[in-house]
Amino acid sequence: MPEGHITHRNARRLAAALTGRALTVEAPEPRLAAQRIPERLEGRRVTAVDAAGKHLLVRFDDGAVLHSHLGMVGSWRVVAAADDLPRRGLWLVLRTEDHAVAQYRGPHLRLVAPGAPLPAVAVLGPDLLSPDVDPAEATAAALARVDPARAVGEAILDQRVVAGVGNVYRCETLFLCGIDPWRTVGSLTAEERRLVGSTAARLLAQAARDTGAARPAMWVYRRAGRPCRRCGTPIRSRGQGDANRTAYWCPACQ
Repeated sequence: MPEGHITHRNARRLAAALTGRALTVEAPEPRLAAQRIPERLEGRRVTAVDAAGKHLLVRFDDGAVLHSHLGMVGSWRVVAAADDLPRRGLWLVLRTEDHAVAQYRGPHLRLVAPGAPLPAVAVLGPDLLSPDVDPAEATAAALARVDPARAVGEAILDQRVVAGVGNVYRCETLFLCGIDPWRTVGSLTAEERRLVGSTAARLLAQAARDTGAARPAMWVYRRAGRPCRRCGTPIRSRGQGDANRTAYWCPACQ
């Protein structure tokens, strides 16, 4: 599943391609037909594109909001207007004179009427990549409100606690913090809670910059049974929480 850094990167790309430009719109996915998205957006102009955790919000000049969550398989593409777009899995195309912005396999795509609420966004915890958020203090405060018996590895995946952290950076963050994902939230010190937030935000921000370089090698993610890069102990893995997302950790370093 794309994590918060992907959403923030997409928000920048879509804003650059769409903001202030009149649109032509295509929605070939039959499941979108009832929303009448082309009729409602044709000729409209984008005023802003925002990221909220893993949610993308495209805002229009009439107050409508296109709300996207990519789930496990969705993606956004931005290409030149003259380029051909693959049709397989294509859900939506927003075109300007210069660009075509396409969403593929977007399981959660909804055009929200002007002034209507966004309940999925309203319940989110602080977005660790938001410029208005101090990630260390926000995470410390959010974890202080969590059931102290809850495992920290499960808690920081909960988007209602903090928004934007997915499984990759859950695992990498806790490794770098030296915190076992199975520790209870109540056992964390205030400084450990702050460290989780600042480390997660740093990793997400590095990934969001998308310099084109290869992604740094993972410390523990998807390395079950392989030696820890720091101490050589075999990395362990096990499903965690109601969603059974696989946690990876080093039993010696964490």
